[in-house]
Amino acid sequence: MRTRNHLGILVLFLSLACPIVQAQSAPISPARPVGTGPSAHLSASATAQVTQDWLVIRLTVQKEGASASLVQTQLKNVIAAALSQAQAAERVQNESPSQALQISTGQLQVSPRYNNEGKSSAWAGVAELIVQGRDLERITALAGRLSGLSVSQMEWKISPDLLAQTEAKLQGQAVAQWRAKADALTQQLGFSRYSIGEVSLGSPGSGQNFEPRAMAMAMMDASPDVRGAPIPVQAGQAQITVVVSGHVLLQ
Repeated sequence: MRTRNHLGILVLFLSLACPIVQAQSAPISPARPVGTGPSAHLSASATAQVTQDWLVIRLTVQKEGASASLVQTQLKNVIAAALSQAQAAERVQNESPSQALQISTGQLQVSPRYNNEGKSSAWAGVAELIVQGRDLERITALAGRLSGLSVSQMEWKISPDLLAQTEAKLQGQAVAQWRAKADALTQQLGFSRYSIGEVSLGSPGSGQNFEPRAMAMAMMDASPDVRGAPIPVQAGQAQITVVVSGHVLLQ
């Protein structure tokens, strides 16, 4: 009878201890989270060459004088007269904002000039007017006849409209290439299908061309008759690229 009691106690002890052992050992080999498995990161891109259609011309005036206020007044007078002349040309035609001639003022800076003894001997200043847009004929003609100002820099860009249209077209091409890569990889690795994880789109930007600095300096020294003529320009080519990258989960 005593032996049977001992066996009963032992069976009861083991039945209570086993769940404790199982509960402690369960975290050692956790189940695989849902959605995990073989994956790959793919990227594809599409590129196009476009002709830059937005011209930015910077015109400057430089003055020197005995006082800062005198130089500043001279700069303001030249800029005010040129701005009035440019605004009159801007209102010639009623057109859409994307085609409009855009005019804005740039820097206006006055600083002291020092002699060999380190003392202020005079003041010098520079002011800037910026003319830009897509109508190259009007822009170059206006920049050539603005009195008191000389061309300091010309910069070619891609207009926002052309950039948006080109990127939209390239995005479709890049996505199609990305999907083709995902299909090919799935078959080559022996999987039946794939699901798309995180995907990102990006554009590294577009190139810009600058007119030679020598041309700008030549315009500064040109005679009044030459300065009144339209400025010769030639648009360059720029590259636009759209990149698609992301993960695929192979199944």
